[in-house]
Amino acid sequence: MSIRVLALSATLAAASAHAQFTLADVQFWIGTGADSSVLVLDFQDGTEHPSYAWGYLHDAGATGLDMVEAIAAADPNITVDIPNGFLNTVTYGAQAGIGGAPDYWSTWSGADLASMEMNLGLSEVLSNRSWFGCSYTDFDPPLAPTMPIAATNATAVAEGRIMDLAIFPQPADDLLFVRLNEGATIDLRILDISGRTVHAGRTTGMTTTVDVARWAPGTYVLMTSGTRRTIAIQ
Repeated sequence: MSIRVLALSATLAAASAHAQFTLADVQFWIGTGADSSVLVLDFQDGTEHPSYAWGYLHDAGATGLDMVEAIAAADPNITVDIPNGFLNTVTYGAQAGIGGAPDYWSTWSGADLASMEMNLGLSEVLSNRSWFGCSYTDFDPPLAPTMPIAATNATAVAEGRIMDLAIFPQPADDLLFVRLNEGATIDLRILDISGRTVHAGRTTGMTTTVDVARWAPGTYVLMTSGTRRTIAIQ
């Protein structure tokens, strides 16, 4: 009986962990399009943070390969080797998953992190709000991606204040809400990918609302004093 209780507790704990990361937690968004998906890379290397997540805006028909290549092109910390459409090697900063040395990358997809199942590879077609995972594993048994942390924007100039800034929802399609949790008053500017300012104002500890309903779908850069953050509009 005690073994069953322990097993149930472990299952509930795992489910709770999976529920802690959503699309709203993604900080690094790239791409354009009406649909949004999340990429999770899990190196399964036993480090404090083996798993990371990025956001990808796209149109119908985009594949896992499209997403991986686009994110690797946008984030200089990532390198990928994809011979003949097969994910062989991924490096992210000091972490590396090298094909055959000793393991290989498995690919997964689902409606959320908890529901991910193995798929047929990078050719898997993405759906709106889908999750696509790449997990470095020995296939004995294959290990599904674990709860990630948000990959940070490569253009960030000061990471110390990112966690104090709440931006939601992500992606946004009507209204965007910005709140600085520490209560200070700061200047706020949002730029499109061409560098044109599309919004300028101020925000305090109270929530600031930005009407984005008429903005073109895509990735924008939200700038405050010392912080840059990519945001997604769809």
